[in-house]
Amino acid sequence: MQKLNQYSTKIFCRLLHKLNGQQHMKLQASEFMPLTMERLDEDIQTPYGKGTLYSLCHYYEQNGDLMRDPEMCFLVVDNRKEETDFDFIGIYAQMYQQDNLGLYEESIRIDSGKLTSYIKVWQSGHCQFANQWLKNISQQGFLK
Repeated sequence: MQKLNQYSTKIFCRLLHKLNGQQHMKLQASEFMPLTMERLDEDIQTPYGKGTLYSLCHYYEQNGDLMRDPEMCFLVVDNRKEETDFDFIGIYAQMYQQDNLGLYEESIRIDSGKLTSYIKVWQSGHCQFANQWLKNISQQGFLK
């Protein structure tokens, strides 16, 4: 499986630091849709160690419904001993959803707390998108 590049890994780790062990958080940056981060599941068995599943989501309201624009889930396997040991954390794009286009793509399958399979082409594409999206998130001021 393809993991995020080191630049995006550092941005995601900054978001994890801001989450500070909480279940969820909502971040604001002027002129942009809110960004939410939520811890969805823990102790997921992977070939790389135990993983945690997180959601990142921009959303807006339409006809009383919250619309994901987009939402991505990430499987994080954190084997770091120090917060700056970025070579020992793997962050894998697991799911992409875009409500206004009716898109839902689960590139890494997790069943009963265990990574069971993945779709290489989708997972690679999700990873490429996530690398650009996290760069945008940083540039838009969500990490301040």
